[in-house]
Amino acid sequence: MPVRDRYAKNKDISIHYLESTDYSPDLTPLVYVPGALGFAEHFEDEMSILSPRHCLSLSLRGNGKSDAPLAAYRLENHASDIEAVIKESRLKDYCLMAYSMGVPYAIQYASNSTDHIKGMILCDYPAKYPSIPESWVDTVLSKGFIKEERQHVVRAIQRESKEVELWEDLQQIKCPVLIIKGGTNNSLLKENATEKYKNNLSNVNVVEFSDSGHELWIPDYNRFIKTVTDFLVELDRLHA
Repeated sequence: MPVRDRYAKNKDISIHYLESTDYSPDLTPLVYVPGALGFAEHFEDEMSILSPRHCLSLSLRGNGKSDAPLAAYRLENHASDIEAVIKESRLKDYCLMAYSMGVPYAIQYASNSTDHIKGMILCDYPAKYPSIPESWVDTVLSKGFIKEERQHVVRAIQRESKEVELWEDLQQIKCPVLIIKGGTNNSLLKENATEKYKNNLSNVNVVEFSDSGHELWIPDYNRFIKTVTDFLVELDRLHA
């Protein structure tokens, strides 16, 4: 499935995203928000598998082909990147999918922009933005996958992080929500947080992959894809 590079302007910051170019207007579009250090290309294979569904995948500031300012990496900054892409793409009636730390970014955006969101898929993360310890910076940089010219991004995300609880914000979201969580100790969405999702969302379904950790597509990639696809097909049916 062909995709094209596109860019949205968030004030003076350029935000990159991938968009599928050959799609059916009858299917619910999907917008994917990666985790803290993820970028648009991480979801490119899934965009192909989900074809002919209209798909967008973002690179939030500091990642991939998006600009990497020296500062402004707070929760609200990342949520505004999502807003910039949605406005540029002119999407309406779409499903918003987020993974890991992309989940609080998506919730922050969605709770203030509910009009055109038909559904949400939230993957293995609580409705809370964390205060990130300094040790995270050392751990990430020690792995060697962050280029030297982008290491300031990791430091800025940590330095500007502040814990923000978003559980009450969920009450603004009335569309169907699918929560996918891992069932092993490596999952970042624990049982007490899962219950909070159930208590604060009016239309929610939780699917647990008992043998998965935070990487929900391991060990069964097809199961992960089918779970996402089934939810999207149900959204198609509800809004046909």
